[in-house]
Amino acid sequence: MVSLKSNQGFAAILIVSLLPCLLAGLFLVTVLMSFLQIDLELKHRCRTGGLSGQTAVRPYLTALLALNPLATTLKAQETILLAKLAAAIASGNPPAIAALKVQLAKIRQKRQELDIRQKQLIQQSNVSLARHHSTTHYQIRHRSAEIQNRFFFLNLNLRALPENAPRLAVRPDSSDIAPTYSPEENFETRQALAHRWQYRLTPRGPLAHFLSGSFQFEKACAVTLTKEARGWNTLITKGKYSLKSVW
Repeated sequence: MVSLKSNQGFAAILIVSLLPCLLAGLFLVTVLMSFLQIDLELKHRCRTGGLSGQTAVRPYLTALLALNPLATTLKAQETILLAKLAAAIASGNPPAIAALKVQLAKIRQKRQELDIRQKQLIQQSNVSLARHHSTTHYQIRHRSAEIQNRFFFLNLNLRALPENAPRLAVRPDSSDIAPTYSPEENFETRQALAHRWQYRLTPRGPLAHFLSGSFQFEKACAVTLTKEARGWNTLITKGKYSLKSVW
């Protein structure tokens, strides 16, 4: 009987001694679940903004690349007319020279108009990418400020990190007017609408007795365009970041 009471007393003492650890563990689980919810919310905002931005840019990219056959045709026509004009000048044929100059002027005017159209599409793309990037960055930063003091025993410092807005990731085949355009190397990485945010967690109050120091890590997301059989499509990607920070 004495032994039973002794065992019960020992068990009670053990439970009481472990109670702070159990409470701390329960608190950490609660914090972890809340943190995961916060992180999922920020990723959702980031990806939603990125998908919207790339969807808006996709028609501009498609239209720009669709102008390549016309750019190639006009360039070839100009080259042929220049060769004919040189031959007419060499043979001293004034009527042919005059006619070829008129044709050449028309082709060059068409190339100039095409060049303006191409640059307009690129500019519209860049403006759209910058606008969507800025809007999403603001939403992440604003939401980060709202949840700074959510945890009673934990200092949570959450901030959106600066990240440059992308530009339409295409390159011309020459410096001439109305060139053909093609996607840059590493197109998906260069085209990505990407954002980063940083967490710094510092225990305080009773929790500081069990955990010391601070814990810092970054998260990120990126949305880009990718070439598929039926055209360009949006893609959630890791961009230039590691998978560990993205997922």
